[in-house]
Amino acid sequence: MNRAEFALLMAGIAAAILVFMWLAWRARARRDAPEGVIAGSLDVAPLTGEVIAEFPRASYVSTTPAGAPLERVSMPGLRYKGFADVVLRRDGVLIAVTGEKPVLIPADHVIGSTTAGSRIGKTVERDGLSLLRWRSENRAGQQRELESSFRLADAREQHRFADAISVVAGATQTENPSTPQEDA
Repeated sequence: MNRAEFALLMAGIAAAILVFMWLAWRARARRDAPEGVIAGSLDVAPLTGEVIAEFPRASYVSTTPAGAPLERVSMPGLRYKGFADVVLRRDGVLIAVTGEKPVLIPADHVIGSTTAGSRIGKTVERDGLSLLRWRSENRAGQQRELESSFRLADAREQHRFADAISVVAGATQTENPSTPQEDA
């Protein structure tokens, strides 16, 4: 095999890999397509409650199913990592990743917060990522627990984030005491 044949073979393999990656991403995007998503979209009413905390230019890492930190969810608005403006209000959470449509999560879908050292797309020191735990629900009533991860400026910001999330999740607990708070 001469150099030209070898180069063509390698180019063909690289092209095949890129095509398979593209097809896999499209399949993931189709799987995670809104299909009437209620929580995690613009289908919900705009948030108008009191602002509890704002985190401008927080580094958004990824959204993963709970318990599966290496499986990215390709939900519109949360597909790609980048800087995000995160606004926590009494009636929910707004996540606006740069270049994406904003995502609204109603307070009754917010479960709580926690920390992690790694998620798909980023590994940092122990407990260096702040996680927002929430439920996505489609019109058919199917729910799925998700974790959106953020890299905040420092530990003080992480504590402020966790406290604000507990207020948002707690607001629903006071209004609806039958809903269990799994992680605050």
